[in-house]
Amino acid sequence: MAALSLSDAKAHLRVSFSDDDVYIQSLIDAAEAYVGKIGVALATPVPAPVLHAVKLLLSHWYQSRDAAGEKPSQSIAFGVDALLQPYREQSL
Repeated sequence: MAALSLSDAKAHLRVSFSDDDVYIQSLIDAAEAYVGKIGVALATPVPAPVLHAVKLLLSHWYQSRDAAGEKPSQSIAFGVDALLQPYREQSL
C-alpha cells in the first residue's frame, strides 16, 4: 500500500501541472522503498512522522535532481533518521 498518493505529493511540492507526474510517482516509490528497506513498515494507518519522512525525501529529491552536489545534505539525512528511528523494526 502506498503511504503517499500522487495528489498529496503534488500538493506538498506545490506542483499544479501534470508534466512531472511520472517523475514524482517514481520519487514516491523510491522514498517508500527506502523507508521499507531500513526496517520501517508502511502499515495502515501510516504514522504522521513516517509520512513526513517520505515527504522530506520526496521534496529533497525533487528539488535536487543532480546525483551529487558540493555538500551532501546532512540535515535531510538527520531529519529523516530522527523521524523514522522510533518506527524501525528491531531484530537480533
